[in-house]
Amino acid sequence: MASAAAAAAAAQELDREQYLQELIRGSMLDPPSSSSRAGRVRPLTDDEIGRFYCEVCMEWKLVFDRFRVTDGCPHAFCVACVVGHIEARVAEGNVPVPCLLAGGCSGGGVMHPERCKKLLDIDVFDRWCVALCERAVGPARARCPYRDCGEMAVLEGEAAAALPLRAAVSKASCPTCSRAFCLQCEEPWDDRHGSGGDGGGARCALTQLAKGREWRRCPSCRAMIDKIDGCKRMTCRCGIVFCYDCGSSFNPRKYSCKCTSRKSSQSEEEDGFIDLTCSGRQLNLGSHC
Repeated sequence: MASAAAAAAAAQELDREQYLQELIRGSMLDPPSSSSRAGRVRPLTDDEIGRFYCEVCMEWKLVFDRFRVTDGCPHAFCVACVVGHIEARVAEGNVPVPCLLAGGCSGGGVMHPERCKKLLDIDVFDRWCVALCERAVGPARARCPYRDCGEMAVLEGEAAAALPLRAAVSKASCPTCSRAFCLQCEEPWDDRHGSGGDGGGARCALTQLAKGREWRRCPSCRAMIDKIDGCKRMTCRCGIVFCYDCGSSFNPRKYSCKCTSRKSSQSEEEDGFIDLTCSGRQLNLGSHC
């Protein structure tokens, strides 16, 4: 009697296992039902995706292409316009990079490299960072002119004092590669910079040319500038406003500089041209001149 009950229980358990195996096999092989397919979410079409208006290229773009440039202003633009703006400013060495609507941006936003890193080529990103570092250091810097080096050095003491345009040429050695170069034109040192190897108060070819044509260096970025016309108030591409006559920065409140002659300044005030930004062009003479 007991053996018959045990046999019946075993048969029942076997039937249960077979039933489960067949159920599992059927669920794996059978195609999904129409009800399960109906529960899937279909992708959105372009017409169903939100769009925004880019004020630079004046086109409607998908919201996925929207990039807010800074936390300091509410403006956002398409990625292509942002990348083009950054690349153009970095190529000119014109940093920091402001909001694309800099003229009409009440927030005064300035773009940060880390925020835009994923949008840029690594070369553009690196040059942007280097340009910001050079601007932070100010004019007391020099870059090794040799292409296989190119390191930037911060100048101190007598070397920094030799930087103004009319100063005597000073010979310097790169702290990285130890090769000599001229601090004034940032070119490799050779015989044109003076005999005896120490400069001797001589001026390099660039200094002579600049003096003859009355060019001036920006007191901040040291770019060489040639004034075409207008008053002596110059605005460099780096944003610094300086006097073309004496080379010092302008006081934005008093419209004054260290220039000893005020005659031209007074005549400009009488004629109502106080806020006139002079016309000038920047020259690329050698490395970082």
